[in-house]
Amino acid sequence: MTEIDDWTKQTLDAALSEVIQQGLFPHPLLQARPVWQLPGALLLAECRAGSEDYWLVAGPGSPTDLITKEAASSAREAAKHFSLKWQLAAEQLSAGIDASPESQQDNVLAKRVSELVRNAESLHELAEADHFWR
Repeated sequence: MTEIDDWTKQTLDAALSEVIQQGLFPHPLLQARPVWQLPGALLLAECRAGSEDYWLVAGPGSPTDLITKEAASSAREAAKHFSLKWQLAAEQLSAGIDASPESQQDNVLAKRVSELVRNAESLHELAEADHFWR
């Protein structure tokens, strides 16, 4: 195995463990395969839980997140969708929508919003850069 293969496996395993522990999948069996990656930074994978298909994004400094496979037809489209999803989440948190009581502390909320915006903007720039998707 190469260093990139090791990184891909470790990142995917950690992301799957995280989403399973959070109870995001209603089915106990989960299959996943990496589809696109920027080694050391970001991984997009296709996942299947029962008969449901998902896109998964993960990486150091990036939220681990899921969307249904129906939301995007390709890894690049999934990246764009995640970017928009995170931007909307940041806007909702800023407006006080969907904020949990513990995250409503000004410093915690501001940090979370800032992280979501930074990740959304970085992922959007990446999704728009043609040379990463050839």
